Amino acid sequence: MAGLIRKRREKSGFSTSQLASLAGVDPGQTSRILDGQFRTISGNVLRICNTLGFDPHTEARAESGNQAKKNAAWAKLEASVRRAWDETSLDADRLVAVIDAVAKIKPRKRGKEFNVDTSSVRNPLR
Repeated sequence: MAGLIRKRREKSGFSTSQLASLAGVDPGQTSRILDGQFRTISGNVLRICNTLGFDPHTEARAESGNQAKKNAAWAKLEASVRRAWDETSLDADRLVAVIDAVAKIKPRKRGKEFNVDTSSVRNPLR
């Protein structure tokens, strides 16, 4: 949640002191909130979030759901790599080369055109 609050503050262009003043929260407390030094969505956290234009309860649920999806995807990927690996360092190097090759040709952002330069991709089967 703190990361989201920080990102929203940066996007808003408010300084920490401006945000504190607009939210009606002590500047020191605002700094602590931006640093993630809170456990619950207190009144001060709520005021800061409202000032930045979002509901922390809704965002927390969405963030939690997104993290669960990422965790599940990572577990699936890890299981696949473990099945493919024969537990030797040579095979590990080969798998790393394959994954790095995929990363080099994979588009970074959806919907963006990209050029593929495969000249530096080595054959992992050598």
